Amino acid sequence: MPTAHIIMMHMITTMPNVKASISAQLTLQTWMSSAFPIGSFTCSHGLESVIANQILNDQESAEHYIRSIIEHGSGWNDAVFLAHAYRAISNTTSNNCADYKSILNVINDLALALCSGSERLTETTQLGYAFTKAAAASTKNIPVIAKLVDKEIALPIAIGACGALAQIPLELLLPASIQSTSSNLVWICTRLVPLGQSQALSIIANLNPAIAVCAQRASNSSLDDLGSCALLIDLASIEHEELHSRICIT
Repeated sequence: MPTAHIIMMHMITTMPNVKASISAQLTLQTWMSSAFPIGSFTCSHGLESVIANQILNDQESAEHYIRSIIEHGSGWNDAVFLAHAYRAISNTTSNNCADYKSILNVINDLALALCSGSERLTETTQLGYAFTKAAAASTKNIPVIAKLVDKEIALPIAIGACGALAQIPLELLLPASIQSTSSNLVWICTRLVPLGQSQALSIIANLNPAIAVCAQRASNSSLDDLGSCALLIDLASIEHEELHSRICIT
């Protein structure tokens, strides 16, 4: 059995019994649904570049690319930022929006600074704005987080802060968010490689152990754990800025 599967099975048997209200579960399901209007399917995270260069051309290479994002790239960093924003809001006893703003600005500035290029910045801020706007419209008792930061808000910061305010357990929010991002990238591959539906679903299933490990690690992480070594993926995102023919925004 592969090491990742062994780790995931150990986590399943040892993790605490996480409980959430039906309301929180339904909110999470809505937020991570493909129907939630944030435009994720227009962001390829550099996928379109490597597909155009025929570096990614089948199920195996697509799975490897997306797994690398989760384990070694911005997927890991985003998971750390999400967890940190979540804990920062959860640990705040004040209900004052000014306090939320002060906390989130510091984390958000770092998240924006670590974007590897202009398109990654565009991707996270456009999706972050769309997420907070939609979450505020669809979920009670959530202030519009985007208005609480001085700059544009990064998507993981938005999800973490909104998730804390909606009282969705972090142990559920983190893997759902990582899987949502991964699934969006898989479905982009179905359009551009192209891949069949069965191949896409197989990739999503195969990524579950990596997602579980990433979520578990990130839930106990600090900002000192940030770091990416997915250089070729970052370069693919940068190359997309000048790609001759583009279907995706990023």
